Amino acid sequence: MSSNARRIELLARAIANRLEDRGLVEFGDAEAVIRIVAKTIEDNLVIVDAVEQEARRRLAAAGTRTPSDETVQEEMRRLAAERGIPL
Repeated sequence: MSSNARRIELLARAIANRLEDRGLVEFGDAEAVIRIVAKTIEDNLVIVDAVEQEARRRLAAAGTRTPSDETVQEEMRRLAAERGIPL
């Protein structure tokens, strides 16, 4: 298991445990919930990566050589807003 996969699994377990601890849900099959949460996190990371790459492409096309992190984040927000993606 890669370190990123392990981190995602740990985060998913923490989220599932927190939901159950707060009494918001009661899981009959915690492992199934953890897999669902992990898959959701993975999918969202893929979306964020795609938005970042598109933002960097747009900035490069606009002539921005090496954009700052803030510039990339601003462009990511604009792009996400255009596509209706919550960031």
